Amino acid sequence: MIIDELVNSKIIDTLSHKREDKVLYVTDLVRCALKIKYEEKYKELSLAESIKPSAILGDLVHEGLEKFLAEKFNAKLEVESEKQVTLAQDVYKIKGRADAIIEGEKKIVIEIKTARADKGLPLEHHKQQLRLYLWLFDANEGILVYITPDRVTEYSIRNKAEDDEVIRLVEETIKLLKTPRYNWECSYCIFNVICPESRKNK
Repeated sequence: MIIDELVNSKIIDTLSHKREDKVLYVTDLVRCALKIKYEEKYKELSLAESIKPSAILGDLVHEGLEKFLAEKFNAKLEVESEKQVTLAQDVYKIKGRADAIIEGEKKIVIEIKTARADKGLPLEHHKQQLRLYLWLFDANEGILVYITPDRVTEYSIRNKAEDDEVIRLVEETIKLLKTPRYNWECSYCIFNVICPESRKNK
């Protein structure tokens, strides 16, 4: 009964995501551009990935911590925003959704992350993602909150991404220049068995 509801809600959420032409998400700019293509082409594999226990656990941790932030800090949750950038005369829309935003004397963007271990925190792609959110939401401070089996901690990020940096990331994504963007991505990618760029065994 409970598991059915959990799995069905994840499937519905995954299938509801429809890509628009010349629209990129902040998360697209911090991961392998080829994986984005495969997710569209092989939706069944994307569905399988969405119901992994680690994915469901991450969603539940997000929901619980977001509720806490709303109650204790009056945070706005799942806040969406978008900006436009121009690349070679083409206009691209950059969209993103922050886990939470606290507004007071200053605007603070909160990004919640779960991880299997605490080695190497804060991770580079998470810092980059939050910097892009600072750019997207015109904020000067962000906090990365990590929940791992070994540690619960946070990191402050204050250097927002610049326009030229965002345009470079868009170009890398559109032209498939970073496949993978990070060498470790292939080891965790469900598409590595069919991907010609896979570095899993290299």
